[in-house]
Amino acid sequence: MTTSKTTTFAPQTAVVCVPLDASIYNEFVIRRGTPDIDVAGWIEDVVLDYLDRTADDGEWSKQYYEWRSSTKDLEAFAKEHGDPAKGYHWAPLFLPNGTKLAMHYKGRQYHAEVRQEQIHYEGETFSPTELARKIASNTSRNAWRDLLIKRPSDQEWQLADVMRRKSRG
Repeated sequence: MTTSKTTTFAPQTAVVCVPLDASIYNEFVIRRGTPDIDVAGWIEDVVLDYLDRTADDGEWSKQYYEWRSSTKDLEAFAKEHGDPAKGYHWAPLFLPNGTKLAMHYKGRQYHAEVRQEQIHYEGETFSPTELARKIASNTSRNAWRDLLIKRPSDQEWQLADVMRRKSRG
């Protein structure tokens, strides 16, 4: 039976066949002494154990260490913000988890963030309209014209209304 390790390269359902000399396969069967052994699972466990033991030995490619670093970054992001594929829907916009919102009001800049599919500001959750109103001391505001948005994939802040117009084509 295969055990789950920290190193994961492909989904559990994906299988890659690697040619293995028959004498090595037979050695596994003989050592276990039973014909009904899951040799593939056993070999997989051995390989995963090897990968876990040697993950930090500095002998792997630069690409491996970059991938590993980005994987840890994704795990930290998901823990703090939630699934990066989910977010807040402000029709017609989709604001993925990790999106930052800002508003300038009376010479100050205020910041909020999308986490766990909600807009968070000062320990509370708001809709965009409620956020703009809260920042503006409960005065009536047009969130489309007041809020700036920067999604995790964006390089620049954009006015919500501009993003809305772009999304409509």
